[in-house]
Amino acid sequence: MKKLAFVLIALIALNTQAQERPNREKRNFTPEQMAELKTKKMTLQLDLNESQQREIKQLNLEIAKERKEMKVNREKRKELTQNERYEMKNKMLDKKIALKNKMKQILDEKQFAKWEKSKRHQVKGMKEKRKGNEGTRERRHEKRD
Repeated sequence: MKKLAFVLIALIALNTQAQERPNREKRNFTPEQMAELKTKKMTLQLDLNESQQREIKQLNLEIAKERKEMKVNREKRKELTQNERYEMKNKMLDKKIALKNKMKQILDEKQFAKWEKSKRHQVKGMKEKRKGNEGTRERRHEKRD
């Protein structure tokens, strides 16, 4: 009986640690490291050439620095007025439009279409994640088949 209790406790402890690990690792990256990793992923996904990689890495670095700054100022955002929230959302949408225009200049048509499709897929996945839908991964795989 003691062995069974020990095994159960060990399994619960391992399960808890396995769930915590991905979030913790992501937080420790510097903006430069995040930009490098994102650029490499995009290079694999979109088959970027050298000049595209340099330009996109610079964009990714700017975005990573902004996100890091936003993460630091997270507490201040909770106390914003309605007008301040509106201004913040408006600026965020302007940045998204500017990013889209820059990406359109850097990528060719085929790469841009693939990039947009992946962005839509990311947004859809984030919405599902926020809602806490169970089994969304299985549903996505079912749709592909």
